[in-house]
Amino acid sequence: MKNILVASFLLTQMVLFAQKDSLIFDGGQVIVGEVKEMNRNILTIETDYSNTDFKIEWDKITEFYSDQLYMIQITDRTIFTNATMSFQKPGEFKIIGESNSGYVPMSEVVYLRQVDTGFWSKLSASIDLGFNLTKASNLQQFNASTTVGYKSAQWTYRVTYQQNRSEQDDVDPVRRTEVNANADYALHNGIFFGAGVNFLSNTEQLLDLRTTGSAGVGYYLVRNNEMYWQSTFGVAINNENFTDVPEEPSEDRDSFEGLLGTELNLYNLGDIDLFTNIIWYPSFTEEGRNRINYSIDVSYDMPLDFYIKTGLTVNYDNQPVAGASETDYVFTGGIGWEF
Repeated sequence: MKNILVASFLLTQMVLFAQKDSLIFDGGQVIVGEVKEMNRNILTIETDYSNTDFKIEWDKITEFYSDQLYMIQITDRTIFTNATMSFQKPGEFKIIGESNSGYVPMSEVVYLRQVDTGFWSKLSASIDLGFNLTKASNLQQFNASTTVGYKSAQWTYRVTYQQNRSEQDDVDPVRRTEVNANADYALHNGIFFGAGVNFLSNTEQLLDLRTTGSAGVGYYLVRNNEMYWQSTFGVAINNENFTDVPEEPSEDRDSFEGLLGTELNLYNLGDIDLFTNIIWYPSFTEEGRNRINYSIDVSYDMPLDFYIKTGLTVNYDNQPVAGASETDYVFTGGIGWEF
């Protein structure tokens, strides 16, 4: 009877273990839990013995065992949907998806996510804040930005909001507000289709509101566990409302433009991430007009999902409205939190 009880206990433990994902490291350490996602070389796993999820560098894992279904992307831009991953030998998986399968080195897996995770696990968000106060001229500067994203098997949605304000004695206030909303649909070969809308208001270029709707196609030139680099091209419709200045009344503008852009993200530089992009809008309906939007952000990760971030954003227009500047730029710095 005693032997039967012991065998039953061991069998129960084996079943419970099999229902969990297992990670094994170079030194033989083992973590058992539920893998949520691996993105940008960071794997997130939930365990029963911690109140917070563990975040582990993907290239530090030597063995991975799981019975879950995943959406998986690899470096050659192939996507596996509703796929199982079975460990074959050190550094290699056998991946079986709905419509494709193959043997894949672990180093070539650049993204994976459970396909049966709920809404909240697919949601990401971050917030950044910065503030400066100087006694001279009573200078006050404030900047804030927030990003909310949602990623399903092939759809990616992202909304960003950024505001910058500056006030000082005897000088007109400086204001800049920008909102971006984008949606992308990824195919299985590195190509994606995207559409978005951008709202921009700034005092430097006398913009009450610039509304730009765009649509296009993009391609991942490089995507691995150290970086991604993508390019996009398409078309945009631009509508602008301006602030009148004394003796120089301005007229609103509507234009049809091309769109050509590229985006680079380096995320395996230790605790440092670098993101930069540039978009060129050559006008089809306003002869000789060219607009360029450029941004670069560098962040340094700190404990508890906090980070320090600094960035530069530039908006250029070679044919600004009368009384406005060709270039508006803002340099920001502050602390942020990702959740």
